[in-house]
Amino acid sequence: MVHFFRFKIFPVIVGLTLAAVSCAGPSGPAGTLSDPLVDEAWDCSQWISAADAPIVTGAVHSATNCRAADGSSWFVSTVANSGKVVSARWMTTGLGVYDIYVNGKLTGTEVLKPGFTHYAKTKISYTYDITDAIVKGAGKENQLAAQVTPGWWGDKIITPSGHEGMIGRKCAFRSVLELTYSDGTKEFFGTDTEHWKAGIAGPVKHAAIFDGEEYDARELPGYECPEVLGTPEINDEFNGEIVPTEGAEIYLRHDLALKPVKAYTWSGVEGKTGEEYGKVLVTKEFAPGAVITVNPGDTLVVDFGQNASAVPSFVFKADEGTVLTCLPSELLNDGNGAKSRGMDGPEGSCHRTNLRTPDQGMILKYTFGPAKDYVSYTPRCTFFGYRYASITATGKVEFKSIESIPVSSITKEIETGRIKTGDESINKLISNTLWGQRSNYLSVPTDCPQRNERLGWTADTQVFTQTGAFFANTDAFFHKWTRDMRDSQNDAGAYPGVAPTAQYGGNMSRLGWADAGVIVPWTIYKQFADTAIVRENWESMSRWMEHIEAVNYNHTALASENGNYQWGDWLSYEPLESSGGSAFTKDAAGKRVPLPDALAYWNYLSACYLAMDARMMDDMSYAVDSYTNDYEELVWETCQYIKDTFLNDDGTFKTPIFNTMQTPALFALRNKLVDGEAKDAMIQRLRENFAAHGGCLQTGFLGTSILMQTLTENG
Repeated sequence: MVHFFRFKIFPVIVGLTLAAVSCAGPSGPAGTLSDPLVDEAWDCSQWISAADAPIVTGAVHSATNCRAADGSSWFVSTVANSGKVVSARWMTTGLGVYDIYVNGKLTGTEVLKPGFTHYAKTKISYTYDITDAIVKGAGKENQLAAQVTPGWWGDKIITPSGHEGMIGRKCAFRSVLELTYSDGTKEFFGTDTEHWKAGIAGPVKHAAIFDGEEYDARELPGYECPEVLGTPEINDEFNGEIVPTEGAEIYLRHDLALKPVKAYTWSGVEGKTGEEYGKVLVTKEFAPGAVITVNPGDTLVVDFGQNASAVPSFVFKADEGTVLTCLPSELLNDGNGAKSRGMDGPEGSCHRTNLRTPDQGMILKYTFGPAKDYVSYTPRCTFFGYRYASITATGKVEFKSIESIPVSSITKEIETGRIKTGDESINKLISNTLWGQRSNYLSVPTDCPQRNERLGWTADTQVFTQTGAFFANTDAFFHKWTRDMRDSQNDAGAYPGVAPTAQYGGNMSRLGWADAGVIVPWTIYKQFADTAIVRENWESMSRWMEHIEAVNYNHTALASENGNYQWGDWLSYEPLESSGGSAFTKDAAGKRVPLPDALAYWNYLSACYLAMDARMMDDMSYAVDSYTNDYEELVWETCQYIKDTFLNDDGTFKTPIFNTMQTPALFALRNKLVDGEAKDAMIQRLRENFAAHGGCLQTGFLGTSILMQTLTENG
């Protein structure tokens, strides 16, 4: 077979100015992202909240009491010009997902601001040049407004189970407007309780990252009904640092808008049995581009042809008060809805059990207002991970357009190119990889965009960083995320399993996960020749290295941090795998404990990571003029420790079960722990292992991440 490769290269500017990045639709919002005001400007502002904002009470759990508080907080103020305005800049941030408006016009193309950060340590600010959006004459007035909903703050994504209420009790807003007048003077207007009004109002009745969004078009936005707002209260919940946005902004990718490739309505089921849900009875199929009508009792299923982190976007009409419900899903039920296969409904319906809280979250509801003609609606306070949508309504709804708009921090401007080969299976792999990056690089590098997780898992991040850096200029994105990592590092220097700190995953010093604190900065440094990311993280990385070097990264020595558990080579098909439980046994008291071989495996892998981390630190030391031979010596000492502790002279492992596995050999070869005949013998055993498994890999997260490079380097 002849294979061809076709490359399309896009120009990427390192240090692309934020104002140049735009993914707005044809009638984009007002304002452009600009440089921040001076830090001291914050001194003339306060965090303010709506006094009547509801709060979540009681213990929060993943499946019960997990929804955010209802309502959206609105903040409105009117500012009078003291002179003729020549420049206006508005610096903003929020505790919760926020949008801002100038004279009733949405400002900024970014969505889901301020993004996902450590809830106690960092909030991101967005500053907009709004000169063209205001009335500039002396004595004229301009209205500023903001809507804030609980996402990233008062919702489950950051709140651990068992916590009393949500981590963030009330949404809050903070901003400073800078007006520059024609005589050169400046005036600053900050949020306070005297000049601002606040309250629960507007069409967004409920919204959160996991929950979805409920929108009632019969309600006026807060800037149109300031009379219903009251005096705000000071919010003192956040005492961390406010920093300007630096490259992980989130956008609607209108350029990637997904249109239906298939759509049908169904009503009723055939072939239902005690063990099977049956199959839907399709009542009508719609050609691509056709006007779609849904009646009460119908369920519309839309296939957008691509799983993505996205939001549905509708142009539709219905009678006032009609309620539409949209349920996104990754897949359809099949096999006649066989319960034995985990199906949760009839074949052809949307499967949602894998979302884990399908009845409480990942739901979109829209109540139609009085408009008689078509209206447009695209949610801005949440996002979903899906390919399919199941849509029902309490009254007749006519759709002029249905789209799925991808949501991502990877914009068209920073994508670096395309690769097309003569093998369609390879092309599909490339496409899946690119879409996976678009969907999971969303403020943080997440594990998944669909269920009630969406966290910055550190191993998931480090194993994909290099690949992602080829598909897009991720330099600025990882400047933001490595700050999240530093924020989540503990006082001893240990890094967590998830960054920023969230509902779970905060376990420290787990091998392959914690090492992302070194691997990610090194990868970005090598890919983009970016010494700044090394300088920013050097002190943090050094503390990590001191922490693990002292104990050879030994599992038992760090058990108080790692919880006497390792994820290890997660989801591998090999022995000693943690997810399936083969790494554990029960002690006399019935408590789960690691097998002796599992302890040996973890200590072997962690020592390999210690050597790899040290090698990267040695490399980066030149970039920050901090070179000594300390890390070079640590590499040698650690490799010698691994050889003495885990390997025989002939290249076999002292723990026999390792010799039946792929991942231990890959790490030995990667770290150049064997040479000569011992190396040849290890490579031969690895070849035989692959052959015994039909040429297939058996590796998990960690082994797979080094597999291709290691095999290439070793023939």
